[in-house]
Amino acid sequence: MNELESIVSVAIVEDHEEISSSLELLINNSRNFNCVGTFPDLKTSLGKLKEIYPDIVLTDINLPDGTGIDLVRKLKPEMSLTEFVILTMYDDNELVFEALKAGATGYLLKRTPPSKIIDALIEVSQGGSPMSLEIARKVVNNFKIPSPSQTVQEQLTEREWEILGYLSKGLRYKEIAIELGIGIETVRSHLRKVYEKLQVRSATEAVLKYLNKKTI
Repeated sequence: MNELESIVSVAIVEDHEEISSSLELLINNSRNFNCVGTFPDLKTSLGKLKEIYPDIVLTDINLPDGTGIDLVRKLKPEMSLTEFVILTMYDDNELVFEALKAGATGYLLKRTPPSKIIDALIEVSQGGSPMSLEIARKVVNNFKIPSPSQTVQEQLTEREWEILGYLSKGLRYKEIAIELGIGIETVRSHLRKVYEKLQVRSATEAVLKYLNKKTI
């Protein structure tokens, strides 16, 4: 996995102190990342995360006073530049899709090896949407690419459909830019318009809407 050009700030929302401390140590020992805060519950994190505005929030689902999905749902509209990644023991289909629809960028299981967690954070920083292999398989098994309906097809330009198609195949922003011969900022600009037209808040949610024939 490539090194990042600058240090990325990460906050952790995890009620188990041993896990939280291990993640903090893992992150701070990586040259790419800096842990800027650890929070044990929903209430504390809701108040503090908006103040520190980290690049990435790594959150468990099961918190003492709510869920990490609640956290994503409440903060993503106000913290659009922050990427939220679920790190949990739960691989239940309903929770996976609820988290992604809430605006989570990635979904990892706690049994993911430490090195793979760092790789996933790098992938998020480069515009990707990392998932544990088991989770990715669930997504693939539940969705297949349909022919887009006329209504949504009319909303998006040909270039926007191209970019969304590449995203659905797992390409990162930089790779899409290379494929299309455009700048990475142009890719981001097109995606912002896609989010507005499809009324979504993340690349993951846009891809899910693209893949879900019941939605489009």
